[in-house]
Amino acid sequence: MRVITTLMLGVLSITASHLVAEEIYRSVDAQGNVTYTDSPTAGDMSFEKVEVPPSPSPASIQESELRHQEIRRAADQAQRKRLGEAQNENEQLTQARKALAEAEARLTEAKIIKDEDRQNLAGGRRRINPEHFDRLKAAEMEVEAARKHLREVRGY
Repeated sequence: MRVITTLMLGVLSITASHLVAEEIYRSVDAQGNVTYTDSPTAGDMSFEKVEVPPSPSPASIQESELRHQEIRRAADQAQRKRLGEAQNENEQLTQARKALAEAEARLTEAKIIKDEDRQNLAGGRRRINPEHFDRLKAAEMEVEAARKHLREVRGY
């Protein structure tokens, strides 16, 4: 805990010293405790001068802020584009599901043999009109096409 406190004080002193002093010294005593000061200490402690890089210029700070704003705008635009694409994909998926459900309902309806689908033959016999089978085949093909489209929208 003492080491953490010393390090925290060291970091704070570096920051504060940078604002006030031009020179910073790092000292280590006999117990290994590290101290940062703006003047070399006397006694048994060894010390070394710490080089502190200069603070950025106002022009550099402004340039950095402009770059940050450009990057933020680009990121926001990319996110809006992704959200728009995702919404479009969801709409396409919903439409494909709806189209499949409608095609399946038409197929179910086409399977039902109605009175007009029957043809009366001589001798009192009846048979199913070929048009009924054509409608049934068309409905089956429509369902298969709707399923294929749904798979494509899902990306399968």
